[in-house]
Amino acid sequence: MKKHSLFKVILIVLGVLVCLSGLFAILGLVGVKVFENFKMIPLGDTFLNFVQSFYYFFDTFVFLMVLGAFYAVLNKIPAYKKLIDNIAQKVKVHSKLFVFITTVLFAILTSVTGLINVLMVFVPFVIAIILLLGYDKLVAISSTIVAMLVGFMGGIFVTFRDANSYYGYASTTFSKFVGVKMYANLVPQLIILVLGTTLLILFINKYMKSVQDKKVKYELNDSDEVIVSEVKGDYKTIKTWPLIIILAFIFVILVLGYMPWNDLFGIKCFDKFDEWLKGLSIGDFAVIPSVLSGYLYSFGSWASLGSYMCIIITLIIFTIIIEIIYRVKFDELFDDFMSGAKKMMPMVFLVAISYAILVCAYNFEFMSNLITLIGDKIGMNLVTSSLLSVLGTLFHNDLYYTVSGVFANINSFADDSLLSTYALTYQSIYGLVSVIAPTSLLVIFALKYFDVPYTSWVKYIWRFVLMLFLLVILVLLVLSLI
Repeated sequence: MKKHSLFKVILIVLGVLVCLSGLFAILGLVGVKVFENFKMIPLGDTFLNFVQSFYYFFDTFVFLMVLGAFYAVLNKIPAYKKLIDNIAQKVKVHSKLFVFITTVLFAILTSVTGLINVLMVFVPFVIAIILLLGYDKLVAISSTIVAMLVGFMGGIFVTFRDANSYYGYASTTFSKFVGVKMYANLVPQLIILVLGTTLLILFINKYMKSVQDKKVKYELNDSDEVIVSEVKGDYKTIKTWPLIIILAFIFVILVLGYMPWNDLFGIKCFDKFDEWLKGLSIGDFAVIPSVLSGYLYSFGSWASLGSYMCIIITLIIFTIIIEIIYRVKFDELFDDFMSGAKKMMPMVFLVAISYAILVCAYNFEFMSNLITLIGDKIGMNLVTSSLLSVLGTLFHNDLYYTVSGVFANINSFADDSLLSTYALTYQSIYGLVSVIAPTSLLVIFALKYFDVPYTSWVKYIWRFVLMLFLLVILVLLVLSLI
């Protein structure tokens, strides 16, 4: 099961969803009233939903291919190899400290920006350094991908599209979505962030020692995607500063573009500048809309085009800039770009299946009916809401749809005095489940890109997930008693 373990587990999740929907629908047909609203998911529709997922989440699939293509081009640039080598050599004496600082930075950046989509762009770069320092891929994934999800759990400014404004676009946080103050959960969020990150560092450190003492070994394959090519020519004449500036500029421009400045903080200067820029004209000729595009969006509103569309455009533009600066032949650039995109296709296929699960569950209202059943017959509390959140996250791997299809329905049964607790519960559970769920976009990305079997990942990470779960339960219990 190791070679295609992730594929098989995702299929099992899809099979469980289809079987449960059929079982509940049959029970409703034979007179069990509590299941009368459930609809069976036809087998044919699962295939159609797989095809539909390419339409609904097209930008996600293109993003993954462009990201793979971007690093395929970088891996052939001598300056990239030299940059990775230089950083690794400078931090080698304190390599373990570098891993821990990386973990803290990814967690904090996710917490204060919520921009997991932006941080994903830099994961292969950082992991290449960690691997060059001599650590394995489990350490590298933990200090980046898992750290991001811990930061999400304790996220102060984690935002998503408001489920109540589908035909417009407005960013909101979990707290604002339930109608409480934006900073209502600031203290417990900081506690989860600090203690969760601390637990992760201790977990990584213990694993490092176990590997060093040869007490543990997982089956990990080499990954050509992470290994940079050898430098040809005179190493000393290669300049890395243009590449450093480019990578820094990509980070800054994406954060400026995707951070919802107006919705979160009421900062309107970017919107006003965009309005002024588009208004520039020569007579009746509008310069910017006519020459560049009429669909330019101001900083802070790039998410309105989709979670990944502006990242795709940015990466393509800077790939061309890198080609010009480092004098890469167009034919070589094109071949490397297409080769990198092609290698991402198995990952895209798995992500498409996970999104097909989402479409099946969402379109046939599986979770909303289950939440209504639990809410009416058992009642909604921290236990039932947490369990429903776990199941909902497993079946809905997109944040917007999991909020609109799961959290919004759970929230409808919540007592007004516990709204902030429910908001923290769902935010924490979503991040926690995303660390280990086979349908999680970040899990699929990490395991397929770096060629780690899902079985090896589960054997490695389950102890940390359990510790993190206990931390969340403790924080929620204290919060509910206050």
